[in-house]
Amino acid sequence: MPLVMSLREFVRNALLDRIARGDLPPGQRVIEATLVKEFAISATPVREAIRELVAMGVLEAQNNKGASVRQISLHETIEAFQVRAALEALAGRIATPRLKRPGQELRRLAEAIVESAERRDFAVFQEHNQQFHRTIVEAAGNSILLKTWDSLFFQVRTRFTMDYLQSADPEAIAREHLPIVDALESGDSDLAASLLASHSNQLVQFLRREQPCHQGTPACSPEPASK
Repeated sequence: MPLVMSLREFVRNALLDRIARGDLPPGQRVIEATLVKEFAISATPVREAIRELVAMGVLEAQNNKGASVRQISLHETIEAFQVRAALEALAGRIATPRLKRPGQELRRLAEAIVESAERRDFAVFQEHNQQFHRTIVEAAGNSILLKTWDSLFFQVRTRFTMDYLQSADPEAIAREHLPIVDALESGDSDLAASLLASHSNQLVQFLRREQPCHQGTPACSPEPASK
């Protein structure tokens, strides 16, 4: 049965998507009245969506000024991917029996990720990537696991992740999804879990190497201008 999305969920997801795409950058105010007018709905679901995003740490409440998009640090992004690696390894083990059949949507998504990487369309890459990983977590059938994984959405969709895609080899990163599908379809839960964890941990290692640069260490400081 298709899931029916409430207006609150619709507004919440629309805001999350805009934040992930960079349409709502850190510090940008989210104005309730503007959203009410844009979506042509009452203020109640908009207000509820904003409150939920504040509770999730996506938005930051401002005294008598509504809310604004919160800035996520590189350290938070690293921590989020460490947790995500563990969650997806668990999900892979649990979900393997349910995903042990060929010709699924999962392989189509993996191929779409590769195609978007070849086109250097990183926004579409992110969309397909999110769908791919969420499909595996959903297949585990554990509501707490899914809720915890969903709660990391904002922390893992940051400019640091986009920097990774653009600085590393996006096609190689994209192709990492194909052996994950192979392992799931073959019923090898241990291999699927290992590949899922490794996929996230490679990003963690990249971000750790970048961390000194974001902390302004001398090694990463720009060269002084010549006189």
